[in-house]
Amino acid sequence: MVNSGTSSAAVALIAAMVTPALLILACASLVATMLVRMARVVDRARLLAATVHEGNLEKLGATPDQARIALDRHAKRARYVEWSIAALYVSVVIFVLTSLSIVIDHVTGSLGWLPAGLAIIGTLPLLAGGAWMVAESRLSGEQIAEEIRNALAKLEKR
Repeated sequence: MVNSGTSSAAVALIAAMVTPALLILACASLVATMLVRMARVVDRARLLAATVHEGNLEKLGATPDQARIALDRHAKRARYVEWSIAALYVSVVIFVLTSLSIVIDHVTGSLGWLPAGLAIIGTLPLLAGGAWMVAESRLSGEQIAEEIRNALAKLEKR
């Protein structure tokens, strides 16, 4: 005969572990997004750097000052992405620890506040990672807007 109390306790444990798992999934999705953004920054910076090394900025329709500004922005964007990824990975680790602490607390009943505390602490680097994502996206938007303005100005001269 199955004890319904044991069954409901197992269901409660699984339900409690689902929340950190969803937060881990969310962090992983954001990390994947940031890795794609990092790849784009790296590709664009390498193309611009190669063009600068070839001494062929005219091919891009850019002045040395514009290239310097663009390279500085790429470096700043790469830092934002790197910080965001690091913060999101920290969140993943904390949420994994949260899941483990839920199991340990369920078995021993001795951790009390720790699982909830870890979940709350894990959201702080998640928030920081999101903020750096926003900063990088804004910088990206500014950069493309400037590139479009420069291209339109060239068209007007022709």
